[in-house]
Amino acid sequence: MRRWLLAFIVLAAVLVLIAGCGGGSETAAPGENATPGGPVGQSEATACAANRKLISGAVQQYYAMEGTYPKSIQQLVPKCLQSVPACPAGGVYNLKGTAVTCSVHGS
Repeated sequence: MRRWLLAFIVLAAVLVLIAGCGGGSETAAPGENATPGGPVGQSEATACAANRKLISGAVQQYYAMEGTYPKSIQQLVPKCLQSVPACPAGGVYNLKGTAVTCSVHGS
């Protein structure tokens, strides 16, 4: 009886492990839009936030060098940025005063 119980517990644990792994092929193919709440969407949002922070730092650097704020992000190139970073979700960065926004992820 103990062997059957042990075998049942091991089998149940294996089934729970397999079910928890997913096994589905629901990941987005390259070029497809990922689910905003999914892991790819979260990674894109995190990378976009880092890009906006980088651009904001460049805006402050531009102000320190020029004494005035830039009117567009393009003014930061090449003095403060080598190039304008691209949003991983395909958004466009805009400068509104000193705030950097993304057309996809906001501010």
